[in-house]
Amino acid sequence: MAFKSILKPEGSITIGIATGVLVWAIFERSLPNMAVMNATPANDINLEAGRKSAALTSAAVLAGVTLLTRDVDVFILGSSVLIALDWHARIGNARSPETGSLVSPAGAGLSGQGSGESFTPGSSTGLSLVAS
Repeated sequence: MAFKSILKPEGSITIGIATGVLVWAIFERSLPNMAVMNATPANDINLEAGRKSAALTSAAVLAGVTLLTRDVDVFILGSSVLIALDWHARIGNARSPETGSLVSPAGAGLSGQGSGESFTPGSSTGLSLVAS
């Protein structure tokens, strides 16, 4: 099914930007700021629940606006903001406040043993494992 937009090109960009702002507002109201996220223990279940809720709500709003306007540009702009904010929240939740490095969730360690390894930049090999 091909979308036939009901918007003119300038209206398409305006609605796309407004949808991106709406997605940002949903994330802003669903999650604390990045300073608080970095100060909480890594992989906090409450932050993860808020992130999932914000992502699902934003996706529903984005789908609704896209279907109402029948415009792909609105979807592209809104989903770009959604993906960027979701990854931003994921990284903020995975960061350890003590070391500042990313910590894998318990039960999903790289060795398969759920040891909760953290990732720090290595010298020449890219990433190295450091036990937390």
